[in-house]
Amino acid sequence: MNQLGRRRLSLWHGLPAILLAVSAVPAAAGAEPLPQVRFDIAIGNAKSLVQTDPGEAIRRASTAEQAAAAIADPERRQLAVATARWLQGEAALRIDRDDRAAVLIHDALATVVRLDPGSALNAEILLSRGGVHATRAELASALADYQAAHNIFRTLGDMRNRAKALMLIATLYGDGNDSESALKYLSQALDVYHGDPGLLVAIYNNRGSCYQDLGRYDQSVAQYRKALALAEQMKSPLLQSRIQGNIAHVLLKAGKTAAAAKAIAASQRLAMQSEAAVWRVQLLPIAAEVALQQGNLPRALALITQRFAGVDLTKTNLSYREGHQVAYAIYKALDRPLDALVHLEAQKRLDDQATTLATNMSTALLAARFDFANQELKISKLRADELERSVRYEKDRAKTQRLMFIGAIAAVSIIIGLLALGLVTIRRSRDKVRAANDDLAITNAALGKALAAKTEFLATTSHEIRTPLNGILGMTEVMLADSRLTPDLRDRLGIVRGAGATMRALVDDILDIAKMETGNLTIEFAPFDLCATVTDAAQMWEEQARSKGLSFTLDMADCPARIMGDAARVRQIVFNLLSNALKFTRVGAVTVALRTGEDRLWLDVSDSGIGIPANKLDEIFESFRQADAGTTRQFGGTGLGLSICRNLARAMNGDVTVTSREGQGATFTLSLPLVHAEAIALGDLGADQGTGAATLIVDRNPIMRSMFRTLVTPHCDIVLTAASIDEAVTLLAQTVVANIVIDDATLRAGGDPGPALEQLTRAAGDAATTLLWPADRLDDPALLTTAITRIVAKPVSGADLVEAIFASPVVKNNAIPDLVSRAA
Repeated sequence: MNQLGRRRLSLWHGLPAILLAVSAVPAAAGAEPLPQVRFDIAIGNAKSLVQTDPGEAIRRASTAEQAAAAIADPERRQLAVATARWLQGEAALRIDRDDRAAVLIHDALATVVRLDPGSALNAEILLSRGGVHATRAELASALADYQAAHNIFRTLGDMRNRAKALMLIATLYGDGNDSESALKYLSQALDVYHGDPGLLVAIYNNRGSCYQDLGRYDQSVAQYRKALALAEQMKSPLLQSRIQGNIAHVLLKAGKTAAAAKAIAASQRLAMQSEAAVWRVQLLPIAAEVALQQGNLPRALALITQRFAGVDLTKTNLSYREGHQVAYAIYKALDRPLDALVHLEAQKRLDDQATTLATNMSTALLAARFDFANQELKISKLRADELERSVRYEKDRAKTQRLMFIGAIAAVSIIIGLLALGLVTIRRSRDKVRAANDDLAITNAALGKALAAKTEFLATTSHEIRTPLNGILGMTEVMLADSRLTPDLRDRLGIVRGAGATMRALVDDILDIAKMETGNLTIEFAPFDLCATVTDAAQMWEEQARSKGLSFTLDMADCPARIMGDAARVRQIVFNLLSNALKFTRVGAVTVALRTGEDRLWLDVSDSGIGIPANKLDEIFESFRQADAGTTRQFGGTGLGLSICRNLARAMNGDVTVTSREGQGATFTLSLPLVHAEAIALGDLGADQGTGAATLIVDRNPIMRSMFRTLVTPHCDIVLTAASIDEAVTLLAQTVVANIVIDDATLRAGGDPGPALEQLTRAAGDAATTLLWPADRLDDPALLTTAITRIVAKPVSGADLVEAIFASPVVKNNAIPDLVSRAA
């Protein structure tokens, strides 16, 4: 290929999306959508086919023109038609129908210049018209169009299209044998924009061609290799094949036959792919020349024969020029003068055409330069006149600026003075603020200590109060379990039990508030019987409701068997919600209903009491707050219950919400995650299911020992008690024991519980040991050093304790997470 053919192919046919940067027609508000949508779809299809199938692109653009005719807005309709015609002209130019292309592009340009001059669409059509002029060798006109388009893109700040225009100008100079000027324009294009790999491939490829024409082969190869790297990133076999062919061609000129052979082989491998098949025949002359220089005349002859198969050698165009030259050399080496003479004549004919064309192009470019030089001279004169006027203007402006500068200095001086005064004032204020902050820090530190002392006092006092309360409640349960009690005495003990439970709930509330303030609130996650837990919490309030004449309904039909969670906290929430419901309900009903979903459960506690005003629904969940002061005086209460309920529910990834209408009652809803637990076979825990072996209770408190004895007697044959570890060790040496229950307070009586635990577990042998341990101290290191069978977190109800002792599987393991039975 000659230089003209090589550059034209590399720019127009080898690199998609370089010449076609389509500008969308702007949409106006209020236009009917369907015609515009049809036009956009059709024009988009035409744009996508201009590079690959120009004939089909013409048909699609014609369809877009028909769709544009239905657009109501006249200006938008005309611009849409102009866009469609421009695309038809661009596609026609690619299939060598330059006459038709010239008419379509001229019509589109006339419309755009009238309606939207200086737009990106205007510049795009100028580039297309420049292509028509270049095809017709009208170099001056082509150069004018490219420069006009470049100026528009520069004004619009469109760097990519500006670089494209510069590259087209460089192509004109390269085709006119002015490679130095072409390189300058290509360098400008590279400086203007380098964000489009496709555009960069074209720039580097054309720079390589220019360096090749100048005989600077090393620089040519370097530029081609940059283009090749980008083509590999774009994953285009066609581009890679063409650039590898260019590299092979320039290496041949440099006399590097071995390197050229590798390059042409790589190019031919890429050309075997379907996308690059069209380029395969163009590589044959280069491959033939490589074979010729390697001395492989049979292969060279086969390749050059394949290139000219079916070609009329008297009518070949410039793209066959270098092929004729290679064919002449091959036939001459083979001593076939007649065949060599045919190709020599064809080469001479094409050389004359190329010389004439290059001469005409150079002449046209020189004329174009002369015209532009004259225009630049006129512009220079105008600029000189303008400069003279500017000088006069600048003198006047300088005088005005001096006056303004003097005024500004005066104003700045005044402002600086005011700022200095303000700075002194601010500094004094800052010193006062700093002193106040120091005092406040001291006060805050003292307040923090006071709050810490208050919280510690509450926690300690609550623990101390709850210890005798547990004894009172335990003994009350023991007494109530005696079937010999008279009804009157049973009622009185029930009142004592209810009052004690209420007081313990109040103590628990105070203790929970202290834990919440210190961040020490613990939440368990263990299997428990939800139905039994809710029923147990509601039992006392059901009796109180009936004594007040209220209807009490407990609907647990949808209750799951066993779930994972914190039974103690659930019981506490239900207890507080029922306490709240009965407190504010004088007549009517209290209802507890359980609902379940796929992964959530809801417990509704409804009453028909006084209700809550809408503006107080959030306030009632604050600590020490009730709906109003009158409520506190009339019904009593600390205002802690609902706050604790919500905080506990949220700690368990749930919530407590309320709906209410004043005077019509309220419904509090506890929402919790629903995680089903594996069922545990409890068996029949009746009196007839004795174990056949003794159960040992170890507790220093005689009241608690008596209570534990009453709880476990129905489930075993023999119950033994011990007040200390030493006494328990003595009993274990004398009696076979199946279960041992130890309270933590007894272990701590001697100080460190660790040695006492080790002494007891050594003496226990194979007996199952159940340790009652506070829930907030489960991380105690003492638990890790002993062979305790199971640990039950306190506080714990009697039923849950019996279940933990006699129904839970025996696990011998020192890993605390596997030992802890989190029954509440």
